[in-house]
Amino acid sequence: MSATHEDAIRTAMANGENHTTEFKCQIDNPESLAGELVAFANSDGGALYIGVDDDGSLAGLDDANATFQTLTHLCRDRCIPPVSPVLESYTINGHDILVVRVMPELNRQKPYRTAGGRFYVRVGKDKKDATGRELIRIAQAAGELHYDEGPVLGTGLEDLSIPAFEAYHERQFGYSLAEQLDQSGMTLPTLLRNLRLIHDLDGQPTLSVACVLIFGVYPQRFLPQSRLSAVAFAGQDEDSDILDRRDITGRLPTIIEDTQAFLERNIRVPAREHGFRREDIILYDRKAVGEAVVNAIAHRDHSLSGSQIRLFLFRDRIEVRSPGRLPNSVTLDNIKLGVHAERNRAIATVLTQLGYMSAIGTGVPRLIIRLSRELAGREPEFEVVGEELRVRIWARPFP
Repeated sequence: MSATHEDAIRTAMANGENHTTEFKCQIDNPESLAGELVAFANSDGGALYIGVDDDGSLAGLDDANATFQTLTHLCRDRCIPPVSPVLESYTINGHDILVVRVMPELNRQKPYRTAGGRFYVRVGKDKKDATGRELIRIAQAAGELHYDEGPVLGTGLEDLSIPAFEAYHERQFGYSLAEQLDQSGMTLPTLLRNLRLIHDLDGQPTLSVACVLIFGVYPQRFLPQSRLSAVAFAGQDEDSDILDRRDITGRLPTIIEDTQAFLERNIRVPAREHGFRREDIILYDRKAVGEAVVNAIAHRDHSLSGSQIRLFLFRDRIEVRSPGRLPNSVTLDNIKLGVHAERNRAIATVLTQLGYMSAIGTGVPRLIIRLSRELAGREPEFEVVGEELRVRIWARPFP
């Protein structure tokens, strides 16, 4: 062992146990030791020194090789999912010790638990049972839980619209909610839990973001940013006169339908005269505009709590402004080729089941771009401004 490594270990022993350092004289309780590893994996990582007393003094190991094998099996068999450690063996002043390093970059499948079913986090120099809120945060940070699958604090089953959920259930499964519960023997909370629509947060059923937005009694009570602001202008910029304005609220399906009604009410319909016959001129492709609106509602970033979707209808174009940059690997270039990543997996799934979205994910090139270009002779524009994605669809030219 190099002097540098020995100095580092002696320094750690002298500093004592802390948020990232734990001492164990020996492995006498595998479940407890698995808990220490799980706590490090669920937190910021750390190092477990085997063969060191709680006071930081050297105790040594009788059989370092056997302890090494025990640790290997413990990480694999008593941690779920298995913890991937870096195991190091040292001899200091004739004493054998093992150092088990749990590195965050090697352990990304959070949250971890012991074989006994306990989730732990590291707090100070101790491990403690993770609360429901902590587990949610851990899973979200690791990317294992999408934001729309997380809980909305303060909600309960009383905030669920049973009629809205019943209508969805019958459409999706072909039989009533009452039949499902009666035949399966399940309770409503169990069914909602199986569908990942509620969480048990510190012993209380708590609705997920997706559940509140799609099946909530009044979603804007808890998520005020989920409304859509629609404005129709007389001219080609925001300084022109406002012809109509509406804040559209309710569940997401209601917002989609009411936004469609707003557009149909305010999109002008010019006409050509052919003698005594009038020919209406269609300015926008209905499917293209609908896809842009539904995409914004389905994929907006709900973590931006102060921002709502904005829809501006100008004389020459429609702009849909959605909170949130493009997710993950999606760029302004490849989005036009159909590349997509679901920011809100649960919301997209239910809106697809309700018929508002396509499961194949090609709506941007197939509907928004192609149909708009064919009608208006001009491609829609996609732009990121700050924390907002803007989609601009041009009207068919007409004097």
